[in-house]
Amino acid sequence: MDSRTVERVRSWSSADAADGYRGLHALADRAFSGAVVADDTWLFMLNGRVVGVFEGGIEDFEDASSDVYEAPHLSLPLLFAMQEAGGETKATYYTNDTPLSETDETLADAGFTGYVELSENVLSGDYYTAYYGGRSLSAAFVGSSEELITGEEAFERADDEVGLYEVVTVDIDVTDVPEPDEEATGDDVEAAAGAASATEASEPTPDDGATAVAAVDETGTAGENADANQAAAEQAAADPDASSERAVKAPDEPTTDEPSVSADESERDARTTRDTLEAGDAAAVSEAEQAADVAREPPAERPSPERPEAAGVEQSPSARAVDDEGEGEDGVFSEEVEWREATTVPSLDPEKAATRPSSGASSDATQQRTQGTAATKQAAQRSQRSQRSQPARQSASSETEERVATLKEAVAEREERIEELEARADAAESEAAELRDELTDLEEERDALRNEVAELRADLETARERADAAEEPEETASSDRTPAEALAGTNLFVRYGSKADPTLDAVADGDVSAEAVNANLRLEHHTQFDASETTVDGDSFDDFLEGTAAYRFVSWIVRDLPYELLDTGRTKGLADVFDAIPDIDRAELDGTISIRDDEGEELRSTFDVVLRDRMGNPLLVAELNPERDPVTGDEMDGLVENAEVVADAQESLGGAFYVTASFFEPDALEAATDATDGGGFLSRSDKESYVKVARKSGFHLCLVEDRNETFHVTVPEL
Repeated sequence: MDSRTVERVRSWSSADAADGYRGLHALADRAFSGAVVADDTWLFMLNGRVVGVFEGGIEDFEDASSDVYEAPHLSLPLLFAMQEAGGETKATYYTNDTPLSETDETLADAGFTGYVELSENVLSGDYYTAYYGGRSLSAAFVGSSEELITGEEAFERADDEVGLYEVVTVDIDVTDVPEPDEEATGDDVEAAAGAASATEASEPTPDDGATAVAAVDETGTAGENADANQAAAEQAAADPDASSERAVKAPDEPTTDEPSVSADESERDARTTRDTLEAGDAAAVSEAEQAADVAREPPAERPSPERPEAAGVEQSPSARAVDDEGEGEDGVFSEEVEWREATTVPSLDPEKAATRPSSGASSDATQQRTQGTAATKQAAQRSQRSQRSQPARQSASSETEERVATLKEAVAEREERIEELEARADAAESEAAELRDELTDLEEERDALRNEVAELRADLETARERADAAEEPEETASSDRTPAEALAGTNLFVRYGSKADPTLDAVADGDVSAEAVNANLRLEHHTQFDASETTVDGDSFDDFLEGTAAYRFVSWIVRDLPYELLDTGRTKGLADVFDAIPDIDRAELDGTISIRDDEGEELRSTFDVVLRDRMGNPLLVAELNPERDPVTGDEMDGLVENAEVVADAQESLGGAFYVTASFFEPDALEAATDATDGGGFLSRSDKESYVKVARKSGFHLCLVEDRNETFHVTVPEL
């Protein structure tokens, strides 16, 4: 867990909860939002839902005693869970180019899940907006005290800031709290499961989408039913949401997602009926009619409540086309349609497939089902009479053969119609693909033209600026420099109002006060450019210089550090630093120290600040880290190595400082300890934090933190 996150969470108000899963369930029941900690495992909840578990698993909470921290705002547990889960930075924007409010609208419309962080180049604080499915929650940590601001106020402040912000996408795993492992709980679950099984046997549920599809046509054998169930399951798996929605529709509300029987199932019904008729059974006609009736009703061994038969049967475009063509014929197609009225061919056109039968169609289907039931009874009576009369059976067999031939012809014509419609659908799909490709090409051409127009406008603006600059008098034009350029060309000098008044040379004797010396001491600057005509990022050079970390560090070295060493009794422990301060004549910003090794090769070491005496010998060097990122071990090793090179050739070097506005990582502190003698029991030196380069040469390594415009020495700790 991130240390800043841990510190912020532990500042929340505590809450009471039972141990184990029961405590988590209690928190979930009251829509708790916050953090739960069991040993080293952290769990974040938002409105009673677990949105993240870190440093362990949810099973760690089964019997554990937990610390509960309630979040002051809903945005915090979601934001911290996303930060700990980690994500992928999709884009980085500058607020002046892409306002935060525009990005917020885009992410909300897209149903985005992740967060937006506005912190880079922002001095006032850190601003966040967390998104889950397009809904957003905002929070901000403002000022050095990291005051928490949430809600609309946090977002409005962020929208008014200027800086860089990142859009980070995160996958959030919403976890259910496991049930407590108790015998009573298990019995309740089994009883509930039994009740649910009994209910499933008598009424459909929203999760029975596949069963609802398969129950529409069960006229065939067990193998045919299995095929139908498998097809329905595949359809439900491909669109589970639509399947569930279809399963819970009311009987009097036909929907666009009602499942229909496939063409393959209809063909299997037709083959089953034809095989029965060709067997020569005298009762084949009534059996075919019974099969059609069974296709419209659920089987007896799978009882279920009455379903909206009219809403469950859809007439496909192919079926409608055949019906239209058969109106003028001798009734053959009307008999064939009656035989197959319980099945449907899925529409090849998705738009047509979305059209459902009207209430009138439902009424017609109900009437047909009633007529089919009456036909079944009549067929049964005919079957009984045929058993009593052999001649009647032979006559029925002849009629059956004629009917089978007629039905085969009707099926062939329908299959031909289906193939024709499929070909038309394929052609339409190909045409649509060509149009999509053409649209893509046009969009690319449009984007290219837009880019060209933008480039031409930029060139025109540049030409205008050059023309305006050429018209201005050259002597009145001021030069604007970057901060790095301005510091590289600047030196600071330590001067006094009067040598007769107290100076740093008298500090060691303890006869003068800090106020008297500082009143006489001045820091003057010399630049390699005209400071009066120079601006830095739009500000005057003097205002810029006095606000830099380098200027403040040099001022602290000569105005404050000597008296801190005197007050803490460290003048001997840091003797080389204390003795070097009165000899400081000038400070070179972004300075370079050049030395030659034994082979005559020139070596250069660059530091952010180099403090020299009148002869130019380096006395103290410093590296500055004004950014928010902590100092790493590699950065600490770089300072030590550069300082060792200088100390090996210049005995005047008394100390090396690493100053940071953030903090030092453990690797950096470990590197500093390894570089010094560490105060081991074999060390005879009374020098603190001392890096020994040769037998009689070395320097003090000091780590300084820049907090609230004040410097604090942390190594060695004063």
